[in-house]
Amino acid sequence: MDEHFRLVAELNGGYLHRAQILDHGGTDDQIRRSLTTGLLRRIRVGTYVFSDAYDVLTPREKHVVLARATFDKFPPGAVALCHQSAAAVHGMETWGLDLDVVHLVRLDGGPGRRESGVVHHSHRPGDDELVAVDGRTTIEPARAMWEVACTSSRRSGLVVMDSALHQGLILPEELADPDGRFTRFPGSRVARLMARLADGGAENPGETLLRYVCIEHRLPRPDTQFVVVAADGPFLARTDLGWELLRHVAEFDGLRKYWRDLRPGEDASAVVVREKLREDAIRGREYGASRSVWLEVQPEASKATGRRLEADLERSHRVFAKGRRHIA
Repeated sequence: MDEHFRLVAELNGGYLHRAQILDHGGTDDQIRRSLTTGLLRRIRVGTYVFSDAYDVLTPREKHVVLARATFDKFPPGAVALCHQSAAAVHGMETWGLDLDVVHLVRLDGGPGRRESGVVHHSHRPGDDELVAVDGRTTIEPARAMWEVACTSSRRSGLVVMDSALHQGLILPEELADPDGRFTRFPGSRVARLMARLADGGAENPGETLLRYVCIEHRLPRPDTQFVVVAADGPFLARTDLGWELLRHVAEFDGLRKYWRDLRPGEDASAVVVREKLREDAIRGREYGASRSVWLEVQPEASKATGRRLEADLERSHRVFAKGRRHIA
């Protein structure tokens, strides 16, 4: 497999169909050898990716490749990407969703069914609910977001709503569904509850899940992207969550955070030291601080994390806010 096939895969959106390999001079024997050596990987019947390019993708990005490859098997105008497949293609975060299955809505009158890693939905959307993304027909962002929120867990729904808001894919007023488009969707009552809790300040699923811990355990609702200022007024730091009246901040520490904040010539330890100095400066402004990692914001750890956050908030209220009570 030479660079020509890599170019074809890139033009496709990350994949190769067997028919394309044969059309461009490849053979089934080449495909078998490439699979044996690990150069290629099969992601569905007759569909392949270059392993080195595919392995560096996030789960959402891998699903986008799978969705493109599946969509391209159908005649033009036959289907549109929907549910989490549409959400992923639009760039929304897709925590807690089954990304091994592609969701398509039939535009050709085909029946709803599930087969070969594809869920076919039969309820045809209106033409004004369809958009093109990378040349492929896709449900528009607001409907994709609502489809996910109505058919997934509360956490997954809140993650996709936060993400759609944060990326500007929807307007805040669309969360209220002013036209009642999604009122009759099964699961819409729970989705509407999550819509009232959505906040575009969350920059990643970990921040959303940390905020959900607060919601689930009835802790005071935090502000997102909370700003701490220095004693003389200028900006000091921005934290993921903050409670001004309780004098407390909270951060989600994902592994990507430390790689993202690397400066030229630095290693991860330099970022850790810089974070420690930043936290010391925040504490110097009389704020308590909590940190949570990925495992601590998962559903099975929510109870313990909620209790720890509650204790931390009470401590900061007592020590830094001097136990003051504020009447709204």
